[in-house]
Amino acid sequence: MSRVSAILLAALIALAPLSAAAQDRGGFRGDRDRNDDRSDMRERRQMSVAEAQSIAQGRAGGARFVGYMGMRGNSHVFRFERDGRVMDISVDAGG
Repeated sequence: MSRVSAILLAALIALAPLSAAAQDRGGFRGDRDRNDDRSDMRERRQMSVAEAQSIAQGRAGGARFVGYMGMRGNSHVFRFERDGRVMDISVDAGG
């Protein structure tokens, strides 16, 4: 057996288990579709800080924006001040 034939045979043997595993899982395309579904779910689940701040400013009714306080649970929390009173406004990150 020549060297080229041996290398080709080894490559075919190495690829056989990968091909069988891909068929068991529904193929490589199925894997890609499942990953796309997961990333879509993550995008739907999280609202950006900028979007949440816009909503919070609307709820604050003209109060001065003080800062972003971070996440509490599944909500973005923003701090506003009006007439010496401080208020925290939370916006659900789920949209």
